[in-house]
Amino acid sequence: MHRGHQQLLAEVVDLSAAHGLQSLVYTFDCPPEQWFSQQLQLLTDLAAKERLILGHGIDKIITTRFSKEFAGISARSFVVDVLLEQLRAKLVVCGFNFRFGHGAEGEAAYLQALGEQYGFIVRIIPPVLHGGEPISSSRIRRAVQAGDLDLAAELLGRRHAYTGTVIPGKRLGRKLGFPTANLAINHELVLPKAGAYLTWCFLSDGTNYPAMTSVSPNRNIESHLFGFDGNLYQQPIEIQFLVKFRDWLFFANESELQRQLSEDYAQARALLGKYRLQGHEIVLK
Repeated sequence: MHRGHQQLLAEVVDLSAAHGLQSLVYTFDCPPEQWFSQQLQLLTDLAAKERLILGHGIDKIITTRFSKEFAGISARSFVVDVLLEQLRAKLVVCGFNFRFGHGAEGEAAYLQALGEQYGFIVRIIPPVLHGGEPISSSRIRRAVQAGDLDLAAELLGRRHAYTGTVIPGKRLGRKLGFPTANLAINHELVLPKAGAYLTWCFLSDGTNYPAMTSVSPNRNIESHLFGFDGNLYQQPIEIQFLVKFRDWLFFANESELQRQLSEDYAQARALLGKYRLQGHEIVLK
């Protein structure tokens, strides 16, 4: 759901209103690229993707399970059987690099030709550029993996975030004076580079707290929420990542770790002065 996708959704909403139609997004339970290559990590899970889509004014989402059988459908059959017979599409909006059908045989221009043949309108959205290059999920994935969260935010149009459930940890942070919430997230999601980050946490009761968050090499995410005192076990938390302020370090003993956490806390509080809360988004002052 990057800025390119958002441009496409805005066009769907505008055109559906202009033509008196229901706006609908047709998607899959997982990206076809991930289904073919299990090594591909995701930027968002299905639940987050659906929340983001509906947040852009779409009336309805239809999510289809991607399977070997579905992958075998020809491009023409997808148009006739799915778009026309199942969805009764009158107007279809797609991206410039849209591919569909068995072996990705269909492309946007072919969809447009089929639209002329079967009587539905096709709108092709050109690429949204950043730095002279098209915005894409692969670019954002590389930025997140490198810990370049400012670039990821520019490409996404929002701060990169994760939602997960708080689970028990080793309680070492509490022992050292920095209690943390340990977040269990979807194992298929791509994580930022291991290190320490300034983040902002949104709780299920509507409250929110800035935090310093560590991402470990073994994919553990732990957040110390500034000013929070309570029990978060089994509660969902959304964490928006703002900026990375140090790489991952290994410590010989607890005293070294405690000293580093104190330094991290001071640095995170100093960096916090650059940001402000605007609705559900964190923006630069």
